[in-house]
Amino acid sequence: MRPVLFATIWGLAVAIGGLAVSTPAVAFRESDVEKLRAGKPCEQCDLSNALLSTLSLPKSRLAYANLREASLKSTSFAGSDLANADFRRASMEKANLADTQAEGVRLAGADLEKANLTNANLIRADMRDADMTKVSLRQANLQDADMRHTLMKRADLRDATLTRARLANAKLERADLSGVKASRAEFSEADLERVQLVGAILSNADLSDTHLERTNFTGADLSNAIFSGASMRATNFSGADLSNARGLHQSQLDGACGDDKTKLPDGLQVTACSDEQKSIDPAPVGPDS
Repeated sequence: MRPVLFATIWGLAVAIGGLAVSTPAVAFRESDVEKLRAGKPCEQCDLSNALLSTLSLPKSRLAYANLREASLKSTSFAGSDLANADFRRASMEKANLADTQAEGVRLAGADLEKANLTNANLIRADMRDADMTKVSLRQANLQDADMRHTLMKRADLRDATLTRARLANAKLERADLSGVKASRAEFSEADLERVQLVGAILSNADLSDTHLERTNFTGADLSNAIFSGASMRATNFSGADLSNARGLHQSQLDGACGDDKTKLPDGLQVTACSDEQKSIDPAPVGPDS
């Protein structure tokens, strides 16, 4: 090999090797971990990739902290300040985030299976692509939250606030959303099969191209909701208000049922639900199901 060519290759190898050595691995600061364990305020702490599973850390102050890809299985943050904290791709199965102040929290790609977020403030939270199977979001405030492509099978969202929340392509089979406040929420292309939406407020919600097989809308407010392309089979609209619903066609309602209290746009009708259709018991939901 010619000396010049050899020198060039050797120089590149040294440069690349030096770059690899000089590039620091993304990791937590040990001093920040000690601060958190001691119960001290830890705003803006770097806890990325930290091993914090099963710890009890109630009422922690973690606003703007970095917990990206941290191990937090069964960890308790109950009552903590998690505003704008970064939990992206963190392992949080069975974690306790009940009563947390988590406005603007980043949970995209996190594993939250069977986690407890009851009564959490999650306004404007980023939860895209998170695994929230059997999670409890009961009475949580999810106003303006981004929940696109989330997996929420058998999740408990009873009495949660979902005003203007984005749930396009979410998987919500057998979840319970009874009593939710979801005006102007986006559910386009979501799977709502066998979901309980009893007494839900869904006025002006976007339900286009959704799967609504055996979905229970008993007593729901669906005024001005969009149903373009939604598929219905044994969908229960008993007592529901669909007045001024948009994109709703008779061919869709032919696969649904209702009662004499169901309100429909002019010219549309629905058959009466059978006793069997009315008596379908909801599936168990939440962490204990």
